[in-house]
Amino acid sequence: MKPIYITMIIGLLLFSSGCIQPKEAPVVAEKAATEEWKADGILGVSEYSRSMLLQSPARQGYSGGDMEISWRNDPEYLYLALNASTDGWLAIGFEPLEWMKNADIIIASVQSGKAEAQDEYCTGNYGPHLDDTMLGGTNDVKEFAGRKVAGRTVFELKRRLDTGDKFDKSFSPGQAISIIWALSNNPDLSFKHNVAFGEGIITLTGEQTMPPAIKAATLNAHEKEGLSFIWEEEKMARDLYTSLYESDKLTIFRDLARSEQSHMDQARAIIDKYALSIPGNDEQGVFQNQTLQKVHDELLAKGLPSDQDALNAAATFEEISIMDLQEELNITHAQDVMAMYQGLLAGSQKHLRSYVTDLKDRGIKYDPRYLGMDEFEKIVRIK
Repeated sequence: MKPIYITMIIGLLLFSSGCIQPKEAPVVAEKAATEEWKADGILGVSEYSRSMLLQSPARQGYSGGDMEISWRNDPEYLYLALNASTDGWLAIGFEPLEWMKNADIIIASVQSGKAEAQDEYCTGNYGPHLDDTMLGGTNDVKEFAGRKVAGRTVFELKRRLDTGDKFDKSFSPGQAISIIWALSNNPDLSFKHNVAFGEGIITLTGEQTMPPAIKAATLNAHEKEGLSFIWEEEKMARDLYTSLYESDKLTIFRDLARSEQSHMDQARAIIDKYALSIPGNDEQGVFQNQTLQKVHDELLAKGLPSDQDALNAAATFEEISIMDLQEELNITHAQDVMAMYQGLLAGSQKHLRSYVTDLKDRGIKYDPRYLGMDEFEKIVRIK
């Protein structure tokens, strides 16, 4: 048994005294970005180093659609291409605190052959998102272009990794960035999104023009064990939040259970790539790893009495998840596994912020049980 698992159990004994993708995990395609980047609304075959297709099904009030995101970066700039199934506006938001709150948003459309874009910041969970200049910031989307092609809108833009604007998120090479996205069938940027919305992770490269080489190596026993464990731990999160939602009907648990299913699918894609087996089965609340079984049962029991207890239990789990993902990141040397773990880690940090904020809104202060206070405060960023 790993030391972290023992710590989890000991901690639980002491304790007892964050827009959603479909089930198919988005696949990140990689290549060398050998073409010169141009803001012309035309995606060159080798203009971007990474790309992935994000999809959102039809649901109440939304017709359903997709957006392909392509990106590259050098030490100073991020270059993005958004190719979406709409002839209205499209938007991407970076690093929301929870839901849409504090997201750095770029919203764009093409009307009468002319592209327009706004650099915005969202001040609430579901809006409003205002032009940075209205909040005292600056417009930092200065180089962009777009066009409409066969019912789709293609938009390219360039922005500094660090703009110096407090209403823009600062990025660094190699960073995993949590994103949200949305589409509307209306080109008017003030019109509400009604086609699709979702979330995802984009991971920046650490070099100027070439992505890090994806290792075609075989995984060692520790890496294989870690993949199986993380998949089942993400299942534990989904099952725990599903049960808590069934008990108290807090929508945060329904929404984050769906997000955890997306995390499971991202891990499953890597497991399948290496021809490994999924542990156990998909029965709710049942786990092959007995440590996870015990943690699930303990947290569920602690979370059932009240909404406050449920939110505390969920926040506690996200702390555990963050520590386990950090440990697995230190173990693996396979770049594709590492990129997946970084994405899941960004998701767990976002979920922890959501639970801590919900508790704060109820007048309850959450104190970390596993993470050091400095790391915890850096993650939640709640004043």
